[in-house]
Amino acid sequence: MRADPGRIARLEATIREHAVLVNGALASYLPATGGTFAKSLAEYLAFSEKRLRPSLAVYEPMRHVVEAGGKRIRPTLCMLACEAVGGKREMALPTAAGIEFLHTFTLVHDDIMDKDLVRRGRETVGALWGDEVAITVGDGLFALAFKAVAANADVPGVPPGRVFRVMEGAAETSLLLAQGQTMDLLMAHRADVPIDEYLEMIRLKTGVLLEFSLAAGATLGGGTKEDAEAIARFGAPLGMAFQIKDDVLDLVADEKRLGKPVGSDIRSGKRTLMVVHAMAESPDAGRLAEILEKPAAKTTDAEVREGIRILERAGSIRFAEETAERFLSESKNALAKLPATPGGEALEALATVADYIMHRDR
Repeated sequence: MRADPGRIARLEATIREHAVLVNGALASYLPATGGTFAKSLAEYLAFSEKRLRPSLAVYEPMRHVVEAGGKRIRPTLCMLACEAVGGKREMALPTAAGIEFLHTFTLVHDDIMDKDLVRRGRETVGALWGDEVAITVGDGLFALAFKAVAANADVPGVPPGRVFRVMEGAAETSLLLAQGQTMDLLMAHRADVPIDEYLEMIRLKTGVLLEFSLAAGATLGGGTKEDAEAIARFGAPLGMAFQIKDDVLDLVADEKRLGKPVGSDIRSGKRTLMVVHAMAESPDAGRLAEILEKPAAKTTDAEVREGIRILERAGSIRFAEETAERFLSESKNALAKLPATPGGEALEALATVADYIMHRDR
């Protein structure tokens, strides 16, 4: 069942408004590069010796990936959670920017591991500057994430103790993200991944960052520990639905709206929920495994289409969509159990996020 169009429109306006704030905050942490912007490592190396500064090789790729955009869903969740407990969104803005830096860091390293060449309609950092530079760019973004969170201590009305708890949460979340990413890598070499194990992987890889975004916002907005824990429970199943929906869109979305080639997960051999399901249920599991194990550069468009047809015949895409819907229901139920808070409009917006994620087309 689709959400009320009026609520979706209000949420989209809120997301755009928050994105403007977050983009301004992100830009404030990225030093100017003197008007020089190299579009690739080769162009950078061609600059004269006088302009050949190591800082350019870090900050220009950082700007490239940060300015590629994105919906800024995680920062929005952070600021909405802050408002939901009675705070003002500005009280959480530096941390919201830090969360986006942390998310972008994971995307840069994820692209290296998956050998992806396009992200959000742009060439990836690795495609332009090489994987070696991309690793250092990811490291830089990770550092900026903690720098931004620490800056929250300078916001009037936010006691340093709250910022300390958020910093601790950011560190713990980073460890869980690394664990989830490692599980994802190990699964790429297995044909017998149980569905429960896969779901735990996406909880760690995607769910925990949304969970942290909400807990951080509630903490900075003055909520109690119980408030933060309660609102955070909305995040993990929401993140899992978000990831599953992303994987479904990789197969069925319009390529121009998606911002990357359709079927790129099959080309890269990625184990998605649909693949895990098909490997257990499809009579064509052996052929699917052959396609997935083939090097990405040698996988043809015809083989990608064949892989998608195998998933369709096995009912794996339908299974994934139903699983995502189940997690969204779990997420909404968690939100419905929250105690009364001062920020009713923010809570309504959070509830609408679930429908917005499920019915998006990119």
